[in-house]
Amino acid sequence: MTLIRTVFMWWKALRLPWRKDVLAGTDLDGNLYFERLARGAYRSRRHVLYRKNISVDEYSDKTIPVQWQAWMRHTRDQAPTVAELIQDMRRQERVAENVQRLALSDARIAKNTPAPGREQQQFQKSAPGQGFSPEGWQPPSAGSSTKAAS
Repeated sequence: MTLIRTVFMWWKALRLPWRKDVLAGTDLDGNLYFERLARGAYRSRRHVLYRKNISVDEYSDKTIPVQWQAWMRHTRDQAPTVAELIQDMRRQERVAENVQRLALSDARIAKNTPAPGREQQQFQKSAPGQGFSPEGWQPPSAGSSTKAAS
């Protein structure tokens, strides 16, 4: 940020008695958020000046971050910080990576391919009792069993 922009942002954020709109902050896209202080009103008015000109047709809820939406609707009292916005952006990136991993895992399961680095185990299916012959079973010998110490 240049020195001129820093001074401008500081000047706009000052709560002077003659000023109607006070700068509350900016988001990562460069949008400016203002609060109009109204004397005697129940609560102040909040509005945004978009960095890009967007028409009403192009507006969606994803135009501004969720934290700023909550501030605009008076759900939260304090304006979000840049650090909070960056932390949320990183969280969204992690979620997107996890979604991609799950999609790859689901595709691999659908194709019945083994996971990378693991051997596929083969299980033989047999009916209960199949492969058992009573003649082949011998009880354990008395000498081979160990007695527990009492």
